[in-house]
Amino acid sequence: MRIKNSLIIAITLSLIFSACKGKSEAVSDAKNNSFQDAIIRNYGDVALDGCGYVVDVSSTIYMPKNLSSEFHKDGLEVRIKFKELDRVNCGLVKDAHLGMLIEEIEMK
Repeated sequence: MRIKNSLIIAITLSLIFSACKGKSEAVSDAKNNSFQDAIIRNYGDVALDGCGYVVDVSSTIYMPKNLSSEFHKDGLEVRIKFKELDRVNCGLVKDAHLGMLIEEIEMK
């Protein structure tokens, strides 16, 4: 009976601890679910091998798939929630920048 009780306690504790997120996972989740400050930049006319409008988030340049034309203003400061995508081409440069899918965006 004593072994059975110990086994039940051990299983219960292991289930409780395995369900808890580690500190690094919690930080990662918080980053993905919160707004980040960003700046819209014009990297040149796409017709002339430029990148068009990009989003600068903490010095990382992203090529947005769905940036609304109302945000096409060089130097515009925004707050943004997004999903990071695979690298994309820019002009003649292959895999130049990360892509992004904008979930929410607002002017600062």
